[in-house]
Amino acid sequence: MKVLIVDDEPFITQGLTLLIDWEKEGFEIAACLENGSQALDFLEKNEVDVVLTDIRMPECSGLELMEQAKSRELTNAYFVIMSGYDDFGYAQQAIRMGCLDYLLKPVDPDELTEIMRKISHAEEEKQAEQQRLAEIESAYLGRNMVAKLIGTYDSGRYTRITYNELMDELVQAIELDDVRKIHDLVYEFYIEVKEKNLTEETVNFNISYLLYQLIRIATEQDPEVNHEEIMTFISESSFERSLVWGNSECMISFCCEYAKYIAQLRSQSAHSVLNDVEKEIREHYAENISLRELSRKLYINNAYLGQMFKKKYGVSFKDYLTDYRINQAAKMLVSSDRKIIDIAEDVGYKDSDYFVQKFIERMGCTPSKYRRDKKPE
Repeated sequence: MKVLIVDDEPFITQGLTLLIDWEKEGFEIAACLENGSQALDFLEKNEVDVVLTDIRMPECSGLELMEQAKSRELTNAYFVIMSGYDDFGYAQQAIRMGCLDYLLKPVDPDELTEIMRKISHAEEEKQAEQQRLAEIESAYLGRNMVAKLIGTYDSGRYTRITYNELMDELVQAIELDDVRKIHDLVYEFYIEVKEKNLTEETVNFNISYLLYQLIRIATEQDPEVNHEEIMTFISESSFERSLVWGNSECMISFCCEYAKYIAQLRSQSAHSVLNDVEKEIREHYAENISLRELSRKLYINNAYLGQMFKKKYGVSFKDYLTDYRINQAAKMLVSSDRKIIDIAEDVGYKDSDYFVQKFIERMGCTPSKYRRDKKPE
C-alpha cells in the first residue's frame, strides 16, 4: 500500500520516513510533499492508499486537502491528520469529514504503527466486505431480489439494469435521514417514469438497485447485522405497496422507514461500543487501562470514543474510571480488614498516597475514617 506524506516542515517528513519500518508493515512511501496544493496535483496523476498530512500548512491546509480530494473524487485513500495543536475542534472536524485517525506531534512511532496496522486491517475487511456484497448482488439484484422479497416480479427475460442517478441521490438522502430530500427525489423519480414512459421491468430493476444499495449501507452501519434481518425489515415495511402500486407516497413512506432503521442500527452500534468499554472497566479496572488503548482495541477513533463516552456518562473516561476504582475500594474497606495499601493496589493504585488523595476527593474523608464510620460493629 502506498503512502503520501504532506507537511510543510521538511525535517518532519524526513523523520516520518524513518520513524517506523514502513516496508515491514506492508507500506511504501509514494512521495513527500510540502503542502496541500502539491498533494492535489500529485493525486490527480497518482494513486495512493494512505494520505498522512499536517493539519496546518500554507496555501492549502490538511482539512482543505481532504475536502477537495474527496469532492473532486481524486482518491479513496485513508486520511490521517497530524497536528502540533492539541485542539479537539480540529479532530472533530477531521472525523466528520472522514478522517480515519488524528495524531499529535511529535508523532509517537508506536501510535503510528498501530494506525497503519489498523489501516491494513480495515483494507482487509473492506476487500472481504466487497466480496460479500458482490455475493449479495449476485443473489438479490434484479428480478431475483424482487421475487425473493415479495414474489410479485417473475420475468423470464433478462434486461440490462438501468442505474438511475436519482437512486444514488436517494440512497444518500436515506442514509442521512433527510426527509425533505427523500420526498423531492421520489417525486422526481416517478415524474421521470411517466415522462419517459419507462416499462414496469425497467422500474423494477431500478428499485432493485436501490435495495442493493440500502442493504450495503445497513451492513456498513453494523457489520454484524444479519442479512435476513434486513430482508425481513424490507419485506415487512411499505416496500411491497410501493412496488406493486407504483405510488410515490408509498415509496416515500418506505424510504423514511428505512432511514429510521439505519439510524437505529447506527445508534445500536455506538451503544454496543460503550457497553464494551463498560465491560472492560468492570473486568480490568485494577490494570493500567486507558481510553487510547481501548480505542485501539475496539478499532474506533480515540477522540470520537471520548466524545461518545462523555455524552452518555457526563464525565470523562478518566474520571469515570477513578470513581469506579474508589467505589470498589470503599466496598473492600467495609467488607474486609485488609491493609489500605493492599486495597489501593487491588483497585489499580501503586502509589498509596495518591490513592488516599483520590479517595478523599471522592468520599470526603480518608480511607481509615471511612472504614471506622461505615464498618458494622
